[in-house]
Amino acid sequence: MVKKMFFATLLATALSLSAFAAHQLRTGTHAVLACGSPCTSSDVCKRPCFCYGLFDGRTVGNCQPEGPAPARPR
Repeated sequence: MVKKMFFATLLATALSLSAFAAHQLRTGTHAVLACGSPCTSSDVCKRPCFCYGLFDGRTVGNCQPEGPAPARPR
């Protein structure tokens, strides 16, 4: 009985650790990008910049301190 419980605990631990490792591999690590650099939605820009330009289906923006000016109403 003790052997079965030990095996079940060991199996559950191994499965949870492999799921955690797979999650870490999927997310990866990202460097902090300098202002003026091209960026994607998963990148981090150095403060005070943010990644702007990811609209209308675009996948690459630009790290900049301010976003584009709001559109003027017609």
